[in-house]
Amino acid sequence: MGVVHYLNQFFGGLGGEEKAVAPLEAREGATGPGKLLEQLLGPKAQVVFTLICGDNYAVEHQQEVIAAAVEKIRETKADIFVAGPCFLAGRYGVAAGALCSAVRERLGIPVITGMAQENPGADLYRECLHIIDSGDNAARMREVLTNMSRLALKLMRNEVIGFPKEEGYI
Repeated sequence: MGVVHYLNQFFGGLGGEEKAVAPLEAREGATGPGKLLEQLLGPKAQVVFTLICGDNYAVEHQQEVIAAAVEKIRETKADIFVAGPCFLAGRYGVAAGALCSAVRERLGIPVITGMAQENPGADLYRECLHIIDSGDNAARMREVLTNMSRLALKLMRNEVIGFPKEEGYI
């Protein structure tokens, strides 16, 4: 199973706010939390590449970032697209939601993300995406990625998805 993972500049290892203007880049394989994601998805899963973009750049150049990301995902024939988790980072959540929405619409592959309920991205995309409730604390990374992985596998297998409270999504 080929996975593409989207991270912001912080979780992608570029740096903090000083790197929020970093343009979209693709790295082969898993980066940062993607290594845990890959393990949680199981032995048949492989993060084929990680997309990393600064929060400001992703929001200010949204259409350009979406077009480039969709094309890269199309080239790799990924089976699923995972964004985040974004926790309470608003610009990250907005970018992740926009990317998930575009990937699902244009490529027809399953998508999943994670955000705090208070994230502006959750408000924008809760009606059309499966967004795992991450809470606002990145210390819950393992728990959130476990929940994202569980739901991602169900989406990929076309299994019945339960109600939000049962599955942990918003």
